[in-house]
Amino acid sequence: MHFNYLGGQWEEIRETVLKQIDETGFRGDYIGGKKVKEFEDEFANYFDTKYAVGISNGTDALKIALQILDLGKNDLVVIPTNTFVADYLAVRNLPSNEKPQTFFIDQDEYFNINLDDLEIFLNNERNLFGKVVIMAVHLYGHPCDMDRLNELKNKHELLVIEDCSQSHGTKYKGRFLGNDGDISVYSLYPGKNLGAIGDAGILTTNNIEFFERAKSLRNYGSKVKYYYDEIGHNHRLDTVQAIVLSEKLKRLKDWNDNKNKVAGMYLDKIKNTKIMLPKNAEYCDYHSYHIFHLVIDDRQNFINYMSKNDIPTIIHYPIVLHKTNIYQNERVISSKNADYYADKIVSIPIHPFMDENEVEKIINLINKY
Repeated sequence: MHFNYLGGQWEEIRETVLKQIDETGFRGDYIGGKKVKEFEDEFANYFDTKYAVGISNGTDALKIALQILDLGKNDLVVIPTNTFVADYLAVRNLPSNEKPQTFFIDQDEYFNINLDDLEIFLNNERNLFGKVVIMAVHLYGHPCDMDRLNELKNKHELLVIEDCSQSHGTKYKGRFLGNDGDISVYSLYPGKNLGAIGDAGILTTNNIEFFERAKSLRNYGSKVKYYYDEIGHNHRLDTVQAIVLSEKLKRLKDWNDNKNKVAGMYLDKIKNTKIMLPKNAEYCDYHSYHIFHLVIDDRQNFINYMSKNDIPTIIHYPIVLHKTNIYQNERVISSKNADYYADKIVSIPIHPFMDENEVEKIINLINKY
């Protein structure tokens, strides 16, 4: 059984994609070609944003988003401590020698940024920093409470980057994620709900100045060839990936709907009292279920049990960022929930091509555990 079956996606797009790649091979526009621009426009239109810029991967997109905001040593980036390492590395890998400070903060019951703790911190310490950037990571496909975050943003003059890397297609109060922050970033890594056949990412914004600068920064800091305005990067999106992503985007809603059917079966039929299932907030109109996570006290025994029955599992994530060796000097605003759940979370298979028999097998095994 597959944890995530990428072969099913390839089977659906293969014929169309190979034809377009063949045409590109003869045309020769391998980087920054017309297919990249077409995908960017399609992506922006799909998610109701004004501008989209294809980037080499999600981490590079985060780095460019932060660089656009012109942060220095008196500024601050607040990151949830239960997230993928890319959010932190993007800050640490900024080209400036005077990098902003990075503080870690706890998760709420939906595994998103804890806005209660954030509000207390801002009320007490906002005046100690210049710019304050909040990294709103829509973890596992569940949205952060963006209306409440924007209230804090307006009150405390914050900047917000939405990390939508696990939430392609999620809707918050009827609208797609990615339009409430100043800049939004999506990883398009193969395992995502919308994934390439290699590394890829995309940045979206409704700010024309941010849009123009993102295009320059991904291309060595150059708007006109051989003329350079600032320290930029070679972070462009390949044409082949744009072709693949364009075809997959047409199927994203169907694939997400299929994942929702699987999630619905899990939520309805898993009855084991040792297992805590994911919670969905009222403001989550449509969940994209990048992963389906469980909480269980004796996680390793559960993993061994599932493995013996040929069911793969993954932990997202086994170590909160502030407890890994290279991040111990960063300040932790709060981490009680993240610390507690780090030893208990485990993800079970969910992908668009699971049949009911596979789902029922997993449910029955979990209920017998």
